[in-house]
Amino acid sequence: MTKTLNNQIDFLLENACPVIRYLIHRDFLKTPESSSFMQGMYEELLQQKNVQDHFDAQHPDGWIGYELHGNDSIEAHINSLLNLGVRPDDERIQKAIHALMTPDISSQHKNTFKGGEALDAEDRGGNKAIIANILSWVKYSEDEPVLAEQIKFAYEHLSAVLQYNSVDDFSVRGKSERYYKPKARFPGSNHIGLLNSTQGWRSNEKMNIVKAAVKHGYELMKDFDEYITFKKPKEYGGGFVGPFNFNWQSLKPIDETGLHRILNSPYRFQFGFWLRSVSEVPDFARQSTKTYELLANLIDEDKLFEMIPHGALDAFKSISGREPNWRKKSAAKCDVTFAVLRACWNVV
Repeated sequence: MTKTLNNQIDFLLENACPVIRYLIHRDFLKTPESSSFMQGMYEELLQQKNVQDHFDAQHPDGWIGYELHGNDSIEAHINSLLNLGVRPDDERIQKAIHALMTPDISSQHKNTFKGGEALDAEDRGGNKAIIANILSWVKYSEDEPVLAEQIKFAYEHLSAVLQYNSVDDFSVRGKSERYYKPKARFPGSNHIGLLNSTQGWRSNEKMNIVKAAVKHGYELMKDFDEYITFKKPKEYGGGFVGPFNFNWQSLKPIDETGLHRILNSPYRFQFGFWLRSVSEVPDFARQSTKTYELLANLIDEDKLFEMIPHGALDAFKSISGREPNWRKKSAAKCDVTFAVLRACWNVV
């Protein structure tokens, strides 16, 4: 298997854009970032058009994009820049973090999202959770109060799973929505993602509890296909707002038949979102290596790319594309190959 993955790396190093080649050296080959070779490649990466597009969305005061959370948000732009290989200590990312953490600057922008305050009032993870996750991505000090607070809540939400025997223990089926019971703890993707990207909470005891909680949560949720929303209290306007549900189905082992169903889903974004979810599963949450072995084997046999329908491939580009120009013949294959390697590399 290692030989096969190395063959795919050779393909990418020959054909891929600067971003992918840099990430291959940094994350897979562990080439020192301080080397002159990597420094040169990094400068090339910074000039790539899709990297520059994100920097072009930065305001003079450092804020990037229009809002806190959404398609054109500081969250989305920083996440994309980091996924494109831009270093957390890049001066423009650090300027954005300064803007995020400086009320006089952030208040000049849309620094909340709909329902965020109501979610924060229940310690469920609203505006503060978005801020905490952004800080965790750039390795901000975990002593920062908002980050420390949200790490604490994330652990509480995940460990609380062990007390439940069914979905009805923490949620209610209403007339039109299933929603969380008031004050009920249950983890969303923001909680699990935050625990994955931080270190200070980790101890042998807590890690054992977290692994047991994820396993139990998976058993509760693996065949549950409803969306659980959040009912805002009347003082916050009532109505429903969606918290960041964790994709428990991404923990399911998938065989080739199951993969075909994902690839040919009427919802053309299904494959792209599924592969991204699979890639982001923390080590402490993984329940099986079967999915990763399947993907690696299909890459080995050079079958996967040809299996992806055109619509699903187009949708994948908008979710996880790193290549700046798919008019180049090999670009789409480079993007898919890298995404699969990223998912599989540390597992198989």
